[in-house]
Amino acid sequence: MKITIGAFILQQLSTLSIDRIYGVPGDYNLALLELIEQQGELEFIGNCNELNASYAADGYARLKGAGALITTYGVGDLAALSGIAGAYAESAPVICLSGTPPLHAMKNHELLHHTLADGNFDNVMNCFKQFTVAQALITPENAAVEIPRVISRAWTEKKPVYLQLPSDICDVEIEIAQTSTPPQLPQSDQYNVQLAAMALLARIKQAKKPIILVDQMVDRFQLQQLVIEVAHKFAIPLTNMPTAKCIIPETTAGWMGGYSGDLSRPELYEHMANTDCVLTFGVRLVDSTTGYFSHQIPAGAQIDIQPFSLKLGNTSYPAVAAADLLQALLALDKGMAAPPLAPLPEQKYRLATPGEAALDQAYFWQRMQRFIQADDVLVVENGTSGAAIGGMRMPDRVKVVNQPIWGSIGYTLPALLGTLMAAPHRRHLLFIGDGSFQLTAQEVSTLLRYEQKPIIFLINNDGYTIERYILGENSSYNDIGPWDYAKLPAVLNTQATPFSVAVETTQQLELALEQASRQDRLAFIEVKVPMMDTPPVMKEFCNRCNNFNFGLTNPRRA
Repeated sequence: MKITIGAFILQQLSTLSIDRIYGVPGDYNLALLELIEQQGELEFIGNCNELNASYAADGYARLKGAGALITTYGVGDLAALSGIAGAYAESAPVICLSGTPPLHAMKNHELLHHTLADGNFDNVMNCFKQFTVAQALITPENAAVEIPRVISRAWTEKKPVYLQLPSDICDVEIEIAQTSTPPQLPQSDQYNVQLAAMALLARIKQAKKPIILVDQMVDRFQLQQLVIEVAHKFAIPLTNMPTAKCIIPETTAGWMGGYSGDLSRPELYEHMANTDCVLTFGVRLVDSTTGYFSHQIPAGAQIDIQPFSLKLGNTSYPAVAAADLLQALLALDKGMAAPPLAPLPEQKYRLATPGEAALDQAYFWQRMQRFIQADDVLVVENGTSGAAIGGMRMPDRVKVVNQPIWGSIGYTLPALLGTLMAAPHRRHLLFIGDGSFQLTAQEVSTLLRYEQKPIIFLINNDGYTIERYILGENSSYNDIGPWDYAKLPAVLNTQATPFSVAVETTQQLELALEQASRQDRLAFIEVKVPMMDTPPVMKEFCNRCNNFNFGLTNPRRA
């Protein structure tokens, strides 16, 4: 079957159900963009810059399963690279398509714009090799093999990949197989699966105080239901890393809260410290998710379950897909009846009556606890918002999109564009600080251009409050320029009519929430709170960060 290289790329993206592609036009990628314009099956979403496009593709991938963006060689690639690295750290399968100079120019090492003018066309590829799991420079000779190979690696490993498409070969015809099928996950070795399942069953039966600890992997490989079935069949309580917030519904019987070292609920921390069997699903024990390595997990108790392998004690089981392992485990002992697990008791709190009292973090987040609904998508910036949301108990089917490992401030606003387009029928709430917002604020114009209708909460505490708690409370480097945030949406798109308001009192917040809930348009609520007001857990985290980072030269010691 004959097809052009450009059309083949788009066909491969469609096998992953990708219907939006983010990016910025540049002279080397225009041939592919023109093809997208003509075909009309895939919509190009123009961003304000390539970094924002990579964030949007990441957000889209979190809800859709995979995302894609288009850059132009050199300047566009490197502008997007931090977002690609973040997708790698947070396991978001993003396909980055780079329009490069024509193939003949690259082969002849010609001196071109968007390069270093030294004839070197390997440097950008070398950069992306550090932050992607597969890469290729497409040529007419390798296109039929390399395009599906690279794209399937993104799907299989849940990580970003990178394809370079020279500007002069987009319309070149190649021969491919008759049909394009979605990539498949690697098959398990059935003998290894049975051995692993029997060994795991024996280990569980021996355990006196087992627990399940899940990370992002359970979401990326859609293992939630199987994990819950295992937990309930064998009466094993569950917990999750902060990177896996809401992956296990928080009304699930046996869920003990989120685990973040000694910042966890005392009962959970004690249980984990004394467990004799912990089933860990893709767990990574990072400083930012363990209360700066305050976790206590007995090494001998850990059973390491990865997407395609199991390590139990000193024995490793390769070619064992986690889904196959859990299904085999459930099938092994059908007669086993464990006592039912109890749900975690509901949190009890009483919200003050709205009035003329000034807003603070405590009131705002307690009010958000009531405002958040089942099935909401919460896009949550690091810092104050992440700490507050992490401590709340969420309704069923809430999806939390955050970036606690890579931690690039400003990520969430463009990511919101991606989540909205991946799940247009859900309500999307963004929680972002003023410092983070200033990095990517221009993407509000893209949200308005494409008539997206999220509710955006901008927490205005006058600068980098988290950094102030880490070091330099009164230092000028933690200050930012004062913006009139509530007026920005109208400025960033003169044809749109967003609902935009600034609130300073509890009563003003109530009125704003009521109006935002009735609006069929983008709602932007600037929430003004005191500069040094932050959730208590955030203060403790910042203190630990200070102690960890600065050691004996810590200015606070002086």
